[in-house]
Amino acid sequence: MKRICIALDYNPSAEKVGKTGYAYAKALDAEIFLIHVISDASYYAIDYSPFLGYESPFNTGSLKLVKELMQGANNFLIDSAEHLGGGNIKTAVLEGETDVAILEYVEKNKMDLLVIGTHSHSSFENVLMGNTAVKIVKHTKTPLLVVPTKVE
Repeated sequence: MKRICIALDYNPSAEKVGKTGYAYAKALDAEIFLIHVISDASYYAIDYSPFLGYESPFNTGSLKLVKELMQGANNFLIDSAEHLGGGNIKTAVLEGETDVAILEYVEKNKMDLLVIGTHSHSSFENVLMGNTAVKIVKHTKTPLLVVPTKVE
């Protein structure tokens, strides 16, 4: 295993996922790739006229907002890479449905291992919100390391 992809979200549990994936990568002397997905950033770029008496703060400069979202995510990954050990950690901000974007990136970039976290939501929450980890487990063709992050 020479190419390890670690998917991070904006959650304090990302530190455990990042450190676990980093430890595996270092032990295997593998290249490390950190990724983060912005779910449908283009949604924020839609300019709506005021409706129901409400004018959205996203109306003006919406493309600027998308750029700021992307830059914020990029900064998050750069800071995360530095926190983990810097070096030659590569980063990528992806857009789209989280599970699909991750799986496409991993396949396209020929990753040998994907590291993700799971928040261990209840079954009811999984039905309502879906669960990215479950979707990835069902559809990945790449070996997977799932790091449990539930706080007791």
